[in-house]
Amino acid sequence: MPRAVVLTSAAKASTTGGTFADTLTAASPDSLAVANYQDGGARMLEFWGMDDTSVAEIELYYSRPQSTHDQSHGIRAQIASKLAGSAGKIGAQEFLPGGVVVNVYPSDTANILATTTASDNIACSYTILYDDLPGAAGVFISPTQAASLQKSTLGIYVNAVGSATHGAYGTARAFNADDARLHANTWYAILGYTTQLYVMTVSLVGPDWGGQRIGGPGDPLAFRTGSWFLDQSVKWGLPLIPCFNSNNAGSINVQINDAGASVTPVLDFLLYELTGPPTAGS
Repeated sequence: MPRAVVLTSAAKASTTGGTFADTLTAASPDSLAVANYQDGGARMLEFWGMDDTSVAEIELYYSRPQSTHDQSHGIRAQIASKLAGSAGKIGAQEFLPGGVVVNVYPSDTANILATTTASDNIACSYTILYDDLPGAAGVFISPTQAASLQKSTLGIYVNAVGSATHGAYGTARAFNADDARLHANTWYAILGYTTQLYVMTVSLVGPDWGGQRIGGPGDPLAFRTGSWFLDQSVKWGLPLIPCFNSNNAGSINVQINDAGASVTPVLDFLLYELTGPPTAGS
């Protein structure tokens, strides 16, 4: 049963402004459609976003009432203006608290709208956990297995590149482009990451996760992101720590998404070097 965690981003640049007057569209090449999973179910685990200038309100709804109740407003969440002491919240602001999830279903598509001030730029990202997504056999392990296989601990530096387009993914940066210290043909687990600048989203795409995009919010507060994947696994009681073989590092693309333009953060990813191949799903 191939489990997958898929990250999706959406945005609207230079908003019209007004009460839910702006509709966010998926950042290429992402899609707001729910993937056609088979057994088990699927649920949105995390949902976050930002307005680069002002206060805002965002809403998300699906067509099925068992997802988000209705098609008028569904889930509504506020974006405050002065979090972290900034004039506008730069970086990620979470919309789903604690253990709240949103169940999603095949043949449905997320609708994301926003109330903003005219000419703002707004963006959001979310992760969906699929219990069984054909063709996406990602290698994810539990904290217990990560600890049992731990050989060493290290940090890998990536000079990520932001996009000049608000709410778009920046140019892909290979995981080993700036720091090539990984041992050949060795498995590693990604525990989390730290960033030098506020950004909305840090994402990775690689062959060891079935080509699906994974990631989380960007924030310079290390307690929020430094062990993001490890904490996700603990929080949801599932093996959600992504692993990869170092021989694939050049095919792992790191990308930043931000409501701002040309934000280029420096990232450090925290890894465990593993003693051998991990057992996916354990």
